Amino acid sequence: MSSILSIDSVQLPFLSRRLDAVREFYQRVIGLDEMDSADDQRLLYALGGATLSLSPVTEVSRAVKPDYLAIKTHAYDEILARLRLAGHHPVCSLPDAVPRVMYVKDPSGNQLAILG
Repeated sequence: MSSILSIDSVQLPFLSRRLDAVREFYQRVIGLDEMDSADDQRLLYALGGATLSLSPVTEVSRAVKPDYLAIKTHAYDEILARLRLAGHHPVCSLPDAVPRVMYVKDPSGNQLAILG
C-alpha cells in the first residue's frame, strides 16, 4: 500500500498577458470553480480536495519554472531517508514547520513538493 495520501496541489505558470484567456479557459471551458487568492495575480481553482494554482510569468522560461506537483504523505521521514539514500538532496523546511515540506527534482527535472 502506498504511503502517499493524495495530490495536494499543482502549480503551473501562465503568461500574465493572457490572464483573461486563462481565466476563461479554466472557469468556462474546463468548468473549475475559482477560489479567492491572497495574491491578486495568482489564479486558484478547486480540484476536489486539491488546488490548481496558476502563477503569472512574463515569459515561459525553460531554465526556472514555477510549476510543481505537491503530494501529501504520512511517511515524510521515510521518503526523506529513501531520497537521501538514492543520492537526492531535497530542500526541507525546519523540522517543526507545519506542514513539513521538502522540495526535490525528479530525474527529468520536474519539481515535487512533499508535505508531511
